[in-house]
Amino acid sequence: MSMTAEALERERQFHNERFAEDNREAQEKYYFAIKDCEDDMWKAVRAAAVGKRVLEYGCAKGERSFELAPIAARVDGIDISDVAIDMAADRAKAQAVENVCFTVGDAHDTPYDDNTFDVVFGSGIIHHLDTERSLQEINRILKPGGVAIFKEPLGCNVAINMYRMVTPAARTDDEHPLMPVDYRISRRVFGKAQWTFYGLLTLGAVPFRSLPIGGLALKVAAACDRVIALVPGLRWQLWYSLMVMTKAA
Repeated sequence: MSMTAEALERERQFHNERFAEDNREAQEKYYFAIKDCEDDMWKAVRAAAVGKRVLEYGCAKGERSFELAPIAARVDGIDISDVAIDMAADRAKAQAVENVCFTVGDAHDTPYDDNTFDVVFGSGIIHHLDTERSLQEINRILKPGGVAIFKEPLGCNVAINMYRMVTPAARTDDEHPLMPVDYRISRRVFGKAQWTFYGLLTLGAVPFRSLPIGGLALKVAAACDRVIALVPGLRWQLWYSLMVMTKAA
């Protein structure tokens, strides 16, 4: 997917409105289904970030950057939304957090030097970008041996795609949930790329999320999903992937 200047501006406007109004409440309940993906991602990011130089790529208001600040050497954040970056910068100033820095910018063309970061991470950002350009940029700014960790939606499940079609206001015109071709791109750019798949039967646990059985239902469904994810022909029917990619040393 190639991103034009017009597409980038649409993304900026969409996310400015989103952060100003916080208008995705209707979809939030479904993220219960990928709690294990979120937990695994955050565990990996925290382990990799200790004492390191970290970039939150597509940082939004920087919530994760602030969580990492006490354990990382420095955390930078970049986002196309000036509204979100202003919020993050204001919080950093108000809380006197000195080892975070937030920048408005195009994630395809960041202002950072080659080999700057030990860790680059993000959630739901790559699918808003040109996959190859963004992964090449991440590879450029990572130090040799550095790791990129991303949680991203997938685009092969017909039922999930039908839901996307009937909820167009919840997403941008230019986003593209990831496909097998994007996996191949990640392998080509990084050489070492591991994708773990989440969220199929766990979607059935969403209606029970507020009930006492919700946790058990999610746990059982997640165990079944892990088995499904072992089958090459079926894993792409899951909803999300955790991408862990390592730059060659």
